[in-house]
Amino acid sequence: MKVLLATDCSNQAYEAAKALLSLPISEPIEVTIITALAEPYVSVPEASQQWYPQLLQQERVRSEQHQDELAKLLGERFIIAEKVTRPGHPVRVILSEAESIHCDLIVMGAQGHSFLGRLLIGSVSDSVATHATCSVLIVRSPGEAGDASQSDAVSHAKRSPITDVTVGYDGSAPAREAVNEMAGLGWDEATKFELLSVAPIYDYLLGTGLTTAAIENEELVFREMQQRCEEMVDNISDSLPNATSCVVHDQRVGPAIVEQAEKTNADLIVVGDAGHSLIDDLLLGSTTKYVLRHAGCSVWISRQHRQ
Repeated sequence: MKVLLATDCSNQAYEAAKALLSLPISEPIEVTIITALAEPYVSVPEASQQWYPQLLQQERVRSEQHQDELAKLLGERFIIAEKVTRPGHPVRVILSEAESIHCDLIVMGAQGHSFLGRLLIGSVSDSVATHATCSVLIVRSPGEAGDASQSDAVSHAKRSPITDVTVGYDGSAPAREAVNEMAGLGWDEATKFELLSVAPIYDYLLGTGLTTAAIENEELVFREMQQRCEEMVDNISDSLPNATSCVVHDQRVGPAIVEQAEKTNADLIVVGDAGHSLIDDLLLGSTTKYVLRHAGCSVWISRQHRQ
């Protein structure tokens, strides 16, 4: 499995590296660490452009030192394929490198842990999650202190592994492949997986009222989704023995996934991205984007079906 760890030398980047290290999976991982430097002569005032080469060199040295620390940390368990420091816009640099090495997963930290930070996720992580053609893991640590120093982050690098995972499952091809992606990673047997389906309910206040036909149809859909969910749990029982199914009634799919993950104290939410057209690439599906921006835990956007 090829992983691209994108870092900007921030606390969130350290959290992303720690989360990667703590993944309780047996799949062999080859990590490329990448940092994008500022775009030349774009963000620097004209009067200071003569000093830009020196500033760029200073940032390069800082970046390389930071990458060396991460490589030492991750090298305990993974193969460090390469450390890349390249000038340019972060989104372009990250996506270009991901395509170049044919990576399976991009890992990066989210910016902001407050409620507002969840709504307005960092523009770089949001853009990468939207435009990447491979799976993306956006790491968010709810208990992280906003003023934690980088040295503190490194000294506390051993974090608890992921133990509870919520997987959005509606029986579609992207959802099935998202589950299969998880099943193929060799998770520790103790890891709990909850396959969550959201059965629609009617807004009777906007309709003609409560009818027997509406109730019967609603229950039929619920039972069908429950059956599909249980069948998938049976199919992956050998790979994910701690997997269970859950079906809830709700009009809103994204909020229902986030709320259920909060109820179960999930460490990770996995959702399949259904997009495969140009428009879909530009705009993540509403459910996926809602989960990405509102979840209080890390989010894995699976694009296994698009590989």
